Amino acid sequence: MSTTLLTGSEAAAYGARLARIEVLAYYPITPAFPAMERVSKFIDDGELNTRFVRVESDHSALAAALGASLAGSRTFTVTNSQGLLYMTEVVYHTAGLRQPVVMAVANRALSAPHSRFPEQGDAISQGASGWIQLFCENNQEVLDNMLQAFKIAETIRLPVMVNYEGYIQSHTLEEVEIPDEEKIDQFLPLNRVRTLDVEHPQGVNTVASPEFYMDYKFRQNEAMEQALTVINNVASDYAKEFGRDWSGLIEAYQMDDAEHVIVAMGSMVSDARIVVDELRKAGRKVGLVKVRAWRPFPVEALREALKNVQLITVCDKNIVYGLGGALGTEVKSALYGQSIRLNSYILGLGGRDVTTEEIKKVLELSEKTEQQAITSEWFGL
Repeated sequence: MSTTLLTGSEAAAYGARLARIEVLAYYPITPAFPAMERVSKFIDDGELNTRFVRVESDHSALAAALGASLAGSRTFTVTNSQGLLYMTEVVYHTAGLRQPVVMAVANRALSAPHSRFPEQGDAISQGASGWIQLFCENNQEVLDNMLQAFKIAETIRLPVMVNYEGYIQSHTLEEVEIPDEEKIDQFLPLNRVRTLDVEHPQGVNTVASPEFYMDYKFRQNEAMEQALTVINNVASDYAKEFGRDWSGLIEAYQMDDAEHVIVAMGSMVSDARIVVDELRKAGRKVGLVKVRAWRPFPVEALREALKNVQLITVCDKNIVYGLGGALGTEVKSALYGQSIRLNSYILGLGGRDVTTEEIKKVLELSEKTEQQAITSEWFGL
């Protein structure tokens, strides 16, 4: 194992290299492109035996990755923002065809107005697509989630998105431990399942009649529910092998006696962790629940972690228009019927800074709010 300075996109690329991907399909888009650049350098330097498919659009990138996966290859692509939206048709095809494609998404705000800066709305927009979605707190988790993503995808036969935020993570250097390749090969052996075979031609994605379609979707949803267990198991196996435990679906931090709890996902978690530590030193019973798996949504895990708290403050770096923050909405739904006060706040959209001091102010606002808001409140306008 070695330690080096990597950006989030470089960490994603190292994850793809260690997974020994066989096909990279990509169309350049900011800020995801450094991941493609680093993988292509691995190929050019002879460190990775991978077919690099250069395409004319993001839609084509995922289509090529899907085709390669159907042929039995371990495939990878990376995108963000409008590129992910342009892929949407194939995003649904990939999940519906149960192909274990892994895609890194350097989360970037959606147009209009045009923005190059981070928020989580691009990934949130695909929440109904049938992809497993993992969110990363830091660059080390980007690399580790990439490796776990291939294991999860190939175990459950569903595609996985590994989400990390543009610029905040994609272009920021952090120390990252790189596991030994031999140990990764043991943890993640190549498992080819070929759907397309020129020796035995068959139709793929043919028209399904009503008598089959609903049953098929039931099985697809059943697999997503099984992923709740698989994600936990893979995280546990990874922790035993490599000594880093990302706690599966969620992580409960300083929760033993917590009365007021922050719920968040992505890069904001690191700042929230600092806030919790500072407030704990001041004698306040504050805790943190990090949501690592956004899809499938960890309802039972959250109900268990939050069952004894008095107040929940959800911090969302996204907006579902007319409804509020996506994470806040999902947490409210998960806790339906429990008498816990919950407030959710939208902050940091389009790259606006979210500092530890701002998180403290959000907690103060939440504590002063006597009645739970129907939708999320906006902070920092």
